[in-house]
Amino acid sequence: VLPPLALVAGSVLLTLLVLEIGFRLAHVPVGTVQINRATVRRSSNPRLKFELRPGSVARAEVEYRVNAEGFRGPEVALEKPEGVRRVAVLGDSIAFGYWVAEEDTLARQLEAVLGEVQAEGPPVEVLNFGVPGYNLDQEIETLRSRVLPFEPDVVVLAFCLNDLEEVFSYELGLVQDRAERRKSVLGRLREGLLSHSHFFAWVEYRLAELEARRRFASARNPLAGPLYEQAVEEQREGLRGRFRVLQSILASRGVPGVVAVFPTFIGSWDSYPHHSLHGMVTDAAESAGLLAVDLFDCYAGYHYRAARVDVVHPSPLGHRIAAHAIRDRLCAEGLLCSAPLDAPPTCRDYDPAAFPTVRGY
Repeated sequence: VLPPLALVAGSVLLTLLVLEIGFRLAHVPVGTVQINRATVRRSSNPRLKFELRPGSVARAEVEYRVNAEGFRGPEVALEKPEGVRRVAVLGDSIAFGYWVAEEDTLARQLEAVLGEVQAEGPPVEVLNFGVPGYNLDQEIETLRSRVLPFEPDVVVLAFCLNDLEEVFSYELGLVQDRAERRKSVLGRLREGLLSHSHFFAWVEYRLAELEARRRFASARNPLAGPLYEQAVEEQREGLRGRFRVLQSILASRGVPGVVAVFPTFIGSWDSYPHHSLHGMVTDAAESAGLLAVDLFDCYAGYHYRAARVDVVHPSPLGHRIAAHAIRDRLCAEGLLCSAPLDAPPTCRDYDPAAFPTVRGY
């Protein structure tokens, strides 16, 4: 009995080893589950629930590097350098930059386009405080507890329409599931295997994707469901209240705030279903004293597939389009722009072929 069993065990181990090597060499995507495992942890702040793990690195389709201060991007000093102006970007996985390299994120692209109009003015530093899975309440708490010590001159909120949802999110669910598994020996062994094996992480990713598709028949439209079928008026007052809190925090420091409203990339712009939600968000932001930028018109200048990685997340081109529109609004308000925008190219003038193509889900 033993020789055949040894042969079977050896064959299985060899097959797994070959698969592991092949998956690593081919850079097979492992999805958001593995990104979350490497970079997200529970937070001691009960309002945040979870946060990015300082100094962590995740390598999936691209590399995600979290600095020592606990946000994605290069290392940065807490104290603002003399003569530098800072922009803080708040948001969820859109701001964080799921599926895109560091240089293609909204923060880096905004820094680049602001640099084009800052030839003679003080340099601008853009800090990325986006955390996958955050909603508006968590973003406001991030501003209060994390962002203000960095002395921002402007705060930009990258608003995804699913920020209207409550605190539970996919990322929080993963954090809670891992905490439960670590309570048992088998659970800890499983987490260790998934943390170090590319192949098993891919299997987990695909099983999670199948489960998501089974549970959510409308997976292609993440904004389908009762929340988005409510009358717009039912959501307006709650959103206005949150934006008033956001504005009061900013006003106490004399910092202007900008709300940039991202569309979902679910199909042809001609049949886009969420115009009323966009209008409600921009109206609520402006009534609270914030600046608002509806990004829909800029994105509508491109085929929706060119501007997206998936139905929620922008491609590198999509991040540049948003950065351009935000820069133009800041300049129109006399913020951060030392040089006049003398007949600049519009947010619709980019060549999609000049930007990397990224594969997500």
